[in-house]
Amino acid sequence: MDTKKVHRYGAIFTFLFSFVVYFSTMAPTVSFWDCGEFIACSYRLAVPHPPGSPLFLLVGRIFTLLPIFADIAKRVNFISVLASAFTVMFLYFTIVLLIKQYFKEPQEGLLKYVPYLGGIIGSLTFAFTTSFWFNAVEAEVYASSMLFTSLVVWLILYWGERSEEVGNERYLLVIMYLVGLAIGVHLLNVLALPTVFMIIYYRKYKVTTETFVYMAIIGAMLTGMIYPGLVNGIPQIAEKGGFFGLMVFLVIMLMLLVYAINNKKPVFSLIMTTVFLVILGYSTYLTIYIRSNLDPTIDENDPENIERFISYLKREQYGQHTLNRAQVLRESPNGDQYTGVWDFFWRYQVNKMYVRYLLWNFLGENGRVGGVIWWKFFGIPFLLGLFGAYYHFKKDWKHALAVFVLFFMTGFAIILYLNQPDPQPRERDYSYVGSFFAFSIWIGIGAAALWEWFVREAQKRKMSSMVSVAIALLLFLVSPVQVMVKNYHSHDRSGNYVAWDYSYNMLQSCEPNAVIYTNGDNDTFPVWFLQKVENVRTDIRVANLSLLNTDWYILQLKHKEPKVPISLSDREIENIQPIPWPKKKTIEIKVPKEYAQREWERYKETYQFATLGGKPTEMIKFDLKPKLFRRYLRVQDYMILNTLYANNFRKPLYFAVTCSRDNMLDGLQRYLRMDGLSFKITSVPNWSMDPEVLYDNLMNKYQYRNLNNPKVYYNKNIISLLQNYRSAFVQLANYYASVKDTARVKKIMKRLNEIMPPEVIPFTSSTIRNWVEAYNVYAGVTPVDSISVEKYGLRNLQSMAEILYRLQAQEKARVLYEKILAVNPQDYRAKGNLINIYGELKEYQKAIDMLEKWLKDNPNDRMARQRLDEYKAKLAAQDSTD
Repeated sequence: MDTKKVHRYGAIFTFLFSFVVYFSTMAPTVSFWDCGEFIACSYRLAVPHPPGSPLFLLVGRIFTLLPIFADIAKRVNFISVLASAFTVMFLYFTIVLLIKQYFKEPQEGLLKYVPYLGGIIGSLTFAFTTSFWFNAVEAEVYASSMLFTSLVVWLILYWGERSEEVGNERYLLVIMYLVGLAIGVHLLNVLALPTVFMIIYYRKYKVTTETFVYMAIIGAMLTGMIYPGLVNGIPQIAEKGGFFGLMVFLVIMLMLLVYAINNKKPVFSLIMTTVFLVILGYSTYLTIYIRSNLDPTIDENDPENIERFISYLKREQYGQHTLNRAQVLRESPNGDQYTGVWDFFWRYQVNKMYVRYLLWNFLGENGRVGGVIWWKFFGIPFLLGLFGAYYHFKKDWKHALAVFVLFFMTGFAIILYLNQPDPQPRERDYSYVGSFFAFSIWIGIGAAALWEWFVREAQKRKMSSMVSVAIALLLFLVSPVQVMVKNYHSHDRSGNYVAWDYSYNMLQSCEPNAVIYTNGDNDTFPVWFLQKVENVRTDIRVANLSLLNTDWYILQLKHKEPKVPISLSDREIENIQPIPWPKKKTIEIKVPKEYAQREWERYKETYQFATLGGKPTEMIKFDLKPKLFRRYLRVQDYMILNTLYANNFRKPLYFAVTCSRDNMLDGLQRYLRMDGLSFKITSVPNWSMDPEVLYDNLMNKYQYRNLNNPKVYYNKNIISLLQNYRSAFVQLANYYASVKDTARVKKIMKRLNEIMPPEVIPFTSSTIRNWVEAYNVYAGVTPVDSISVEKYGLRNLQSMAEILYRLQAQEKARVLYEKILAVNPQDYRAKGNLINIYGELKEYQKAIDMLEKWLKDNPNDRMARQRLDEYKAKLAAQDSTD
């Protein structure tokens, strides 16, 4: 077959193969982290968190208008599916080109197909690696960013083959325009520029030590000219010179370009055209500025003037970035785990935060624990990559070095720049996908080299060509197909509705017109999606505690509907700073009489007794301590306090259950009532729950789609998050057990087991498992005889027995204690509780037998002697009655 057709079919195959897999595993709706924000901002053309992704938002907006799926989120997710499939195809093109660079002489027979086999194996192996596949099926910017990177790398190699043709410069210009556009998605694409400059250098200059050094210096300068040069420089020009200054700059650039073209200065005109195209691509950032001035529903940082726009681009909201590792180590919460800066750098920043990710992708990853499974893929992709790197350097060290620079710049260089503290709030493997892309080039070259050797050996030995075809098929099966099959379940999002349902349930936990304080991305961005796109519970205002430290966000909460009650003036908000605070200060907030009476009546209905002197609370009081340097009140804490005063119980105020205790104001916690996935701030202290509200939420209002479906994969973070449901069910069961409503306990536990069986959503702690299992036994959902030491272990059985004993389920507790003592007769705690149970069940003889055995070994135990005499007397009275 003609090699051009083979090449074309290979490209189509890699695209369609990856596309079908991505499409079948695509998230059906919103996912966690930034996805909800990007979808909502695409739909509304709003302003997401810095530094924004304006080109992604514009494309996303177009996709939200296409009637391809009913779910808006799925439409935006589809962008990543397409972008990722095209990335795989361009990786195929890249591998083929690189192999052809050293595979120069014309080949006959099967040997002429070697580059295409390498391209297919390398690109499809990358397609199904953990990190790339994860981003290929959700609405994140990393898939689109990788599309630009793959395009740039392929285009520069494509230019390299045509560098002597007339008009070859147009490829370079397209590359630079793509770089400018890519900045509007993510800055990672800039890291491909050193590889671009190397390929240009190879084609235009003789390679010597001297010229190589010059190339490295000039390449670094040109990269710096784009970032941070143009990216940060243009807004600074606008800041200092205003709109007029920016126009003057652009006019001067245009005049220099015209001058270079008219005076036939090819190099200068190429440079000026390049700069102009980068600026043109970068101009997508005007979207952020324009839309912010229209006050969209999401307007992070409010970059509607030059000063705020520059702050937005610099990500100043996240604090000042530093390359000082000693400082980062000192400020890391886990910094005491390291012996010094280099130990911190190598063991955490390099090994844990990069090498581990590299091994995840090419050896195997365990998503439930975040570790490496060394033999998941039998080491085949990793070994192919290492062999491919060796072979590439042996055959064509120049291009191999260019690939290595891409591998380094998108891997280790990011480590050096990011300088991440320990710990990070989430896994950061998505940052290094460009490095894994480069390694996959070598996987393709390694596979091609192996197959080339087999084909040549087969030709020498005059073997059937079918043997070589079988080897090619084997290479395809053991690398891309194996990686796909073994990663499929853990990357299939097709039935995962957790982010949508969890956010929906959190909103349903709140009363009308409430304000709910959330903690971070995962309990904020999906909620924004539901409110801004799906119009779910738009009466509720989400107040993100992280953003609540910024003036612009406080102003938006104050002025945008639905408004948060805030008593500060706009000027006070604009100048807000951490507040000097004494070591402890008592806060007193008066409660309106009608509200206090209403809550008090409800509290009495719930518990049917009064513990507060029989009257409503007139004032809530709590002690508040400073958190910042033990001297200052954080802005977020002060704003919660201000809202409490300004609101005066007019609007319901809540904390999401995902908020840390540290963020809930210390003493205020005693006034929090758990209503499901939120805590309501009440006027009644120690009102742990309103069982009727909680019961209605858990049993009637909440959605739990596919949490009982073993075909759906849930990673460790989601499994941990879902324990909040179990905790709520257990607390509700505990209440009804305390009022001896066994029927409701049974109904509650049956519902919990139906929606979240442990076979699908494992327990993350033995404590919560013991409570769930104990309540299942108490309610008769689980037979007590099925609980064994072999299955649960002595410690857990002891815990379950104690829970049942506290629930006054003596018969069932007795069975467990007897099982414990059958295995461990010396368990004194179990003996003591079992003696009590025998006494409560009026099985006095069994209690007497145990006490007599005890006193035989411990004759001086006076308390045991008294208990023995007591039970003997009760037994005698029982016998006389009989």
